Amino acid sequence: MNPKKKWMGSGIEELVAQEMKDPAFRMAFSEARTKRIKKALGEMIRKARESQGLSQAALSKRARTTQTVISRIENLNTPYLPSVGVLARLAGALGAQIEITFIPGERAISSKYRLRVSSGT
Repeated sequence: MNPKKKWMGSGIEELVAQEMKDPAFRMAFSEARTKRIKKALGEMIRKARESQGLSQAALSKRARTTQTVISRIENLNTPYLPSVGVLARLAGALGAQIEITFIPGERAISSKYRLRVSSGT
């Protein structure tokens, strides 16, 4: 937040909405959101893989990709985000399905982004 601006709102949503007018803030907000999504994906895939007793190599064979791709997804220090196609193959290899939800408008500012991998039944 720019120290020269004085915020007079009553809630975090109003503060964020005000700050989103600043291009630098919008960029930082977007980058932070991308990092959260990357972290959530990496953790979910690792947990699902480990719960099935699969190595990265075994999962990569099932998903028709490489062990390096699995490692890059699970490594929280890399910026790599897999394509939807790779995610779909990983979900299939793990017996899961993908659910992606878009939250319209201002609700997206205050809502938590959720990615869920659930068993495909």
